[in-house]
Amino acid sequence: MWYFVIAMMVLVVLVLSMVAWKMWQKVFAAQEAEKVAQEEGDAAHALAAQEKIDYIFESLNVIASSLLDDQVRVAEGCIRMAVLMDSLPLSCESKHYFSPVFEVYNQTRHIPTHEKWKALDRKQQKAFEQELFAIEKSMLEPIKEIMLAVKAKPFSMQSYIKQH
Repeated sequence: MWYFVIAMMVLVVLVLSMVAWKMWQKVFAAQEAEKVAQEEGDAAHALAAQEKIDYIFESLNVIASSLLDDQVRVAEGCIRMAVLMDSLPLSCESKHYFSPVFEVYNQTRHIPTHEKWKALDRKQQKAFEQELFAIEKSMLEPIKEIMLAVKAKPFSMQSYIKQH
């Protein structure tokens, strides 16, 4: 009879061991699935960030080209470039190099745009237009030099990584 009781206890221990092993396998599988999902999420996030930076670079190159071809005003191009470059973690050297762009942006920030511009009377618009022309005239040469440099060596991830 003792043999039967011992055999039953061994059988219970074996069954419980198998159940515990199966449960641990489920835990390990769930942890692995969570790890894979996290890696996929990280990869998707990195891809989205890369696409955003590529879009910014492409936009900066188009703006530089448009400025050189007189398709866009100097002030408007500088405003657009400054806003886009604010999205990038630029080095101090790059910020200094593009300082004329940021200077035009800062000098024109107070000028109303869109609906606020339309709400101004013609006299106010003319005064702001004269101010814009004066800013553009004073900054034209350094801005053109920068745009020529950008056209010669367009923004790209490779040039960005080397500079920063």
